[in-house]
Amino acid sequence: MKTSEAPSSGAQSLERALALLKLVAGRNRDGVRLATLVELSELQKPTAHRLLKQLVASELLMQSADKSYHLGQFAYELGVASTFRFPVRDICAPFLERIAQETGDSAFLVVRSHSDSFCVDRKMGSYPIQVFSVEIGHRQPLGVGGGGLALLSALPNEEIEKIVNANAERLSSYGNMTVDKLRQQIADTRERGYAVISNHAIPGVTGVGRAIVDGSGTVVGAISVSSISQRMEPQRQHRVQQILKHEISALLVALARRK
Repeated sequence: MKTSEAPSSGAQSLERALALLKLVAGRNRDGVRLATLVELSELQKPTAHRLLKQLVASELLMQSADKSYHLGQFAYELGVASTFRFPVRDICAPFLERIAQETGDSAFLVVRSHSDSFCVDRKMGSYPIQVFSVEIGHRQPLGVGGGGLALLSALPNEEIEKIVNANAERLSSYGNMTVDKLRQQIADTRERGYAVISNHAIPGVTGVGRAIVDGSGTVVGAISVSSISQRMEPQRQHRVQQILKHEISALLVALARRK
């Protein structure tokens, strides 16, 4: 049961508004209604409604005819502007394209956004059945998708624990993932050198991912390939990770040249 909230300071209001913005961004494809945002944010309905109105007025959000919230025009403009200061997507694009074409499946580039993975690019392969559910701009808890699991597993242990604990209450929404299951997935990923995860980010889909770790040990992001689980049997998983390993090695050379 929610308790009454004291008047917010400017910093608190900003923090809450950004939290709502992130919740909408993670569900932008279908949109998200006020009641769901209230439940997810744990804000009082009047507070959430007031902040959402301000976000709509600033064009960071918009409302569709069914009253669902989506990202607005200004959010799109910010995303376009940020690409000039975030060249990783452009540098990775040809490598991601080759991965998609060689595997025939959907390839995704994800980066870390606090405790989430954030999809910054995707390329489609030629196989007739493609995984379309994860779009550019999609975010989800680190560890529930192939790229996010690879990225999370490459981080220092202390950082992993902070992220896993921060996401503990959210994990059950992703294929009944639990903290214990996620910790085991991390251990398995570290042992084999790449991530394999099924039915958590998207039911019936298996993802294989590898982290992008530069020469200084910085985790830049991760690339994953996703396909329907029937197609991604163990032998194919191994072949996909080999393709990822080869292309990421070449990508790291390209990234080093840009420094």
